[in-house]
Amino acid sequence: MAHGFIRGQLDVRLLLLYILARVEYPIDEAQLLDLALCDEGVNYFQFTEALASLMNTGHIERSENGKIAITPKGRANGSICEDEVAYSVRLKCDRSVAEMNKVLQRQNQIRADILPRSDGNGVTVRMILDDDTGNLLTMDMLAPDARQGKLLADAFCSRADAIYNTLLRELLEHQEQA
Repeated sequence: MAHGFIRGQLDVRLLLLYILARVEYPIDEAQLLDLALCDEGVNYFQFTEALASLMNTGHIERSENGKIAITPKGRANGSICEDEVAYSVRLKCDRSVAEMNKVLQRQNQIRADILPRSDGNGVTVRMILDDDTGNLLTMDMLAPDARQGKLLADAFCSRADAIYNTLLRELLEHQEQA
């Protein structure tokens, strides 16, 4: 038997609302589960049951891309009851959520979309790099097919900073030589 502070379904539902009220962007189910496992009293079956219950009651919602977010109803009801989540669990959650928010913010700042071309010749890979103040770079590239487009998109997402810095260096070096 688990020895955490979370004891029953109500506790798990309150924990999920507490977490979702603090993440800055919608998250996928695996990320939410990872955050919810901060207490030894939570297991996968309790998590899935609580998740389904909160969706059925309209406290949380799942977007078309599968991400989970808290609704205004969930935020209001969760804030009323958040003190019911044990203080030590809230501290663990706050630390984990802060780390998750950093990851989510970075993921939100670096994006790549693969778009079909109207002429049917290949795909356009739109690569976007933002920072806290706004857009730094938006670049479209032609790829012969979706597979090549995915390779370009993945490479950009994993090395966006280096690509931006190289491009900036090249542009500025050329300017200094002129």
